[in-house]
Amino acid sequence: MFRRILGPVAAFALVLAACAQAEEVPTRQHLQALHTAEDGATMRYLVWLPEGYGDDRDREYPLIVFLHGSGDPDYNSEFVVSFGLPAVLELGEEPEGFDFVVVSPQAAGNTAWWSKGQMELVDGVVQEALDTYLVDPDRVYLTGLSMGGYGSWFLGSTYPERYAAMVSLSGSGYQSTELPAASFTCRLAEIPVWAIHGEQDLISEFGVSETVVRDYEELCNTTVDWTAYPDAGHFETYERAYRDPALYNWMLSHSRSGT
Repeated sequence: MFRRILGPVAAFALVLAACAQAEEVPTRQHLQALHTAEDGATMRYLVWLPEGYGDDRDREYPLIVFLHGSGDPDYNSEFVVSFGLPAVLELGEEPEGFDFVVVSPQAAGNTAWWSKGQMELVDGVVQEALDTYLVDPDRVYLTGLSMGGYGSWFLGSTYPERYAAMVSLSGSGYQSTELPAASFTCRLAEIPVWAIHGEQDLISEFGVSETVVRDYEELCNTTVDWTAYPDAGHFETYERAYRDPALYNWMLSHSRSGT
């Protein structure tokens, strides 16, 4: 069962759709769902379906997995839609022809994505999306900003077989100037990576992220697409990037099937 975000989270209204395969599923709006793991642990997540979703039951859509930044002590889904890709979608400001299913997991309050148990729950959400929605398993893309940017590096290194490509914004690397062991870090090299950062970022320092990216390239004998916005700070970087059609065109240029 899904819930539509209508303002205060306490005022959620039930959406009468038993599952995403129903003939009429709300599109172009964020729906809330709950993933429950076998051990009983849970994770909220938001789902956004493009216009026309389900009209052709044989069509499979690319899937974007979005990881939000820090600052949500109350575990409030309004926080997730307040910035980044979910905010762009909520405002209807996505690029023309944006035809992705978007899933936005929600980390536990005041919990980093790389904290114990969070990676496993996110992967459970992704598997649930693959099982539930009309999505192409060869075109699953990972992205995140700030804490979620770092989180995307951890998640990509943990489950590289899941993703066709990854984009990190306003936070690249493993939240440290020291890289994890190559046996973990270099698993990410299976995935094309694009890192985007603002040179005026005072929250996630530009120079630190660039150095970590270069160290990763050297350690793992790989190349990261690196983009610097000279005039942008922390917030401006991801607000600009998630409105840029080039970001989504780059994603679609990669597929795990190679086609």
